[in-house]
Amino acid sequence: MTELGLAPLPPLTALAVRWVNRSLKVLNRWFMVPAHRLGLGPWIGTPIGGYILLLRVRGRRSGVIRETPLSYLIEDGSAWVLAGFGTKTEWYRNLLVDPGVEILLPGRVVRCRAEEVTDPAIRDPLLPRLVRAAGVPGLMIGCSPWTAPDSKIAEMLRGVPLIRITPLGEPLIAGPDDPGGRAWLWRQGVIAIGILALARLIARLRRRRPRTDQPGG
Repeated sequence: MTELGLAPLPPLTALAVRWVNRSLKVLNRWFMVPAHRLGLGPWIGTPIGGYILLLRVRGRRSGVIRETPLSYLIEDGSAWVLAGFGTKTEWYRNLLVDPGVEILLPGRVVRCRAEEVTDPAIRDPLLPRLVRAAGVPGLMIGCSPWTAPDSKIAEMLRGVPLIRITPLGEPLIAGPDDPGGRAWLWRQGVIAIGILALARLIARLRRRRPRTDQPGG
């Protein structure tokens, strides 16, 4: 569902992480991207699973618009994301050629310009907050983002490109469905009630199903 920079890992752990990344690619293609296209993004973001935007960037060779779900943070009027696979990240390489991008946020689509930020004075305070906004996937950096010092998180992500996505119009303002918002509380409550109601309906239908008579002995 997201990309985050990875610290050097033992072979077995690295193998597990590669498996997780491949699984996430399948999940992104068949669930996350279609769900965001349908406007279901606000129903997906939580502090546990993370908050996701959909980045649309033009392919540097094909010219085709590519869509990638990414964890994000809104700060200083812009959206911030990490190129989790380093300088080999495809969407990162694409926006270096064409920085004109579009992002699909909960409830809005925004045309923007993307740029890499390398200044440690900007990166170091922002990286820990961005990783924590990713929820449980934030553990993929190699440490717990909730217990590790900010300085350690910044150091572990030293070689991971940080991208600022600045709107061409008005500055971005974090809404109730963005990181730090509380809309996920009632949304997840609605989902839980819906699942419970569906389960009860299925149980009632099963109880009403006529039983076939068993042959006598």
